[in-house]
Amino acid sequence: MTPTDDPTSTASDGAAAAGERRPAAAKLKQRVIPDPPEMDQAEGRRAFWFVLVLALVTALVMGAVLALNVVADPYGSVGTHYFPTITTSDRTVKADRIEQLEEGPELAVLGSSRSMRYEPEYLEERTGLSAFNAGVNGIGGTADAWAMSQFIHDTWPEADPAYLWLLDVESFVPFEVGARTANEPRMAQYVGQASIGKGPREFARALWENRSTLFSLDTARDSARLLLYREEAKSSQSKYRKQILADGVLKPRKWSEKEWKRRWPKSVERYSNLHNNVYKGLDPTAQEYFEKTLAFMNEQGQTPVIALTPVNPKLRTILAPLGWTERYEEVVAYVESLQGEYDFVLLDMTDPRVFGFDKKEWYDGVHLTTVNTRRAIDHILEQTGGWPPSQPPAGGE
Repeated sequence: MTPTDDPTSTASDGAAAAGERRPAAAKLKQRVIPDPPEMDQAEGRRAFWFVLVLALVTALVMGAVLALNVVADPYGSVGTHYFPTITTSDRTVKADRIEQLEEGPELAVLGSSRSMRYEPEYLEERTGLSAFNAGVNGIGGTADAWAMSQFIHDTWPEADPAYLWLLDVESFVPFEVGARTANEPRMAQYVGQASIGKGPREFARALWENRSTLFSLDTARDSARLLLYREEAKSSQSKYRKQILADGVLKPRKWSEKEWKRRWPKSVERYSNLHNNVYKGLDPTAQEYFEKTLAFMNEQGQTPVIALTPVNPKLRTILAPLGWTERYEEVVAYVESLQGEYDFVLLDMTDPRVFGFDKKEWYDGVHLTTVNTRRAIDHILEQTGGWPPSQPPAGGE
């Protein structure tokens, strides 16, 4: 029987047993733990002042970096506009062009970079309506369409233009406000981005939202470069600005085989990656901006024409097994489902054969030359009857 099983075991026996184990614990308790060495008071004061001075110098340096980056604002993230930005956005140029118009447009073209060669001059020639191309770069872009329509209205409140919205199948990719839109204060205000132009509270918000950029030494280097080479920055900005004409359209450029060979493989890679890895369904926020824009247009008494943009048949063949066909069908079903709620005309030009396209006149897999954009415009007008438009019969004929 074990000691613990013995009913005759007593507390004194337990105490005695415990006493046999005490010497080791007692030895531990008897160890003397030395006191930490005392710091010399003079050295302590020196350490305190060193830390304090270091903190003050750090604060001064970061404050100087912040002040430099806010004043120079090299990326246009705050909206001070004291100096030209080192990155010129088409949003900035388009906003400038809208403000420089002598009168508000009667027809506005919206869309991504695929829309930027639809010529307002040709539209005016065919419709008699003065037009402005407000299309901007970027996959997605329903938020850009919203921002542009709002900016045109706020700049020219009496205009109430008609709208031609060139909508990509990729307009509903997972949503995020692009940096180019967020960094142009005149556009950013419509998509929830803060800027100095909206007052002290919004300025403080802009500083907070862009804190990582504004406290960056890399940004400070760009700011310093901008201050030192201001004229060169103006010159570079001026060259880009010249590519966008007064009516918002890109400067004409003829097709070349060299450009096609350079851009075609890039478009294949870009859109293959998008459909294979990113675009798996319509993004709710992109849909929200789309519907909000339609509602605004209808409130202004306008019936917009929504034209799904063409895709080069070669690219479509490559993208089809990667999910393009599913996204295309999803976009068509979604937009058609809105026709009872909003007033608009829908045209499907994803297959460019509907407008008798020229097989050669593409810069890449999605961007048409003006030879093909004019044919697309002709098709739109033939199908809708111009503005105000009417929905063509099913089948497009």
